[in-house]
Amino acid sequence: MDVEQLFISIVILLAGARLFGELFRRINQPPLGGELLAGIILGPTLFGIVRPSEILEMLSNLAIFFVLLFIGLEMDIRQIKRTGKSAIVISLISLTIPFLAGYEISMLFVGNVVQSLFMGLLLSVTSVPVSAMILVELGILKSKIGTTVLSAAVVDDIISLVILAVILQISQTGGSHMISINSLGVSGLKITIFLAGIALLAYIVHKINIWFPQRLEWFFVKAKTREAIFGILIICAITISLLAQSAGLHFIIGTFFAGLIFSEKLLGKDRADHAYGIASGITFGFFAPLFFAIIGMKFSGQSLANSVPYLIIMVAAAMFTKTLGGYLGARIFKYNNIESLALSSLLNGRGTVGLAITVLAVTMGLLDITLYSVAVSICFITTMLTPLLAKPFLRRVQLIRAENE
Repeated sequence: MDVEQLFISIVILLAGARLFGELFRRINQPPLGGELLAGIILGPTLFGIVRPSEILEMLSNLAIFFVLLFIGLEMDIRQIKRTGKSAIVISLISLTIPFLAGYEISMLFVGNVVQSLFMGLLLSVTSVPVSAMILVELGILKSKIGTTVLSAAVVDDIISLVILAVILQISQTGGSHMISINSLGVSGLKITIFLAGIALLAYIVHKINIWFPQRLEWFFVKAKTREAIFGILIICAITISLLAQSAGLHFIIGTFFAGLIFSEKLLGKDRADHAYGIASGITFGFFAPLFFAIIGMKFSGQSLANSVPYLIIMVAAAMFTKTLGGYLGARIFKYNNIESLALSSLLNGRGTVGLAITVLAVTMGLLDITLYSVAVSICFITTMLTPLLAKPFLRRVQLIRAENE
């Protein structure tokens, strides 16, 4: 593919993604659903206007860097402190039940341990942007339910990325049918060393937040560009990503944690907000819609022909087990019945995080085209169903509170 053809493909995919994303937004659905659909329509599954290529695959890898970086930036670990134990317990229960269910179902249909572990993980993730969009729309983002949901989603995604790192290590060292103790030990050691380094870096960031922003202010005054802070962010993210790669993990594991520890305490609120704004514009203006469109373009509807029963069972299990886990966790912390259903239903959107780990899994050779298409379908369907499932419960919560007031 020459440069001219590459730009034509980008323009077609990006225009289609923006158009369908806007249409989905207007019907109160997550835009990523429309962006995925644009890729499916434009790709080989339907009209074949744009076809997969090595250059588009490289562009997709660059896009996933910015998507995962922004997911990390968007998460506020301080929310977990505000909601206390409830968010952690809800997250653990709502992650464990879908994981076990997805693994057992996949073992019946797929029969491969590592692939089944991944499909179980896919059922466990929660996408923060999907939940946040619904909460913002209903004006309850800062409510008790809102902060608990987002905190549980943050914990979900952090744990999920760690589990993904273990699965990827197992896939590289343990074979596809058996998991050896040695492989598991090596994987655990590498991940422990990397996470310990991340924890140490986060601790250092916390300790130097008093004087470091003041020292950096001199640099930014001397620097003649306001974008210098964004450059620092990218340099830090790439460095941590390369460290993750050298530890035997995939680079986007490092990218995610780089975004997670990047703090306004380190660079000052104004500087951090400026960097966040640039990252948001680049990610959602260009890379994210293109990323989701490329995912849709690689989707194969034909490969799903023999996997429809598996897909239906997995979607049903994903919705039921995630809701059940969230409901049980919420009831433990004395949420009433309606609040528990509202909270748990919001955890169902796999969205951005689910699609990102799916692309990573197929890049690492973990999934074939059939499982890839099943995974994309699960993310798409659960993300579209989440607003429909959650809004009635959330409106009832609002109505009950209004009557009590």
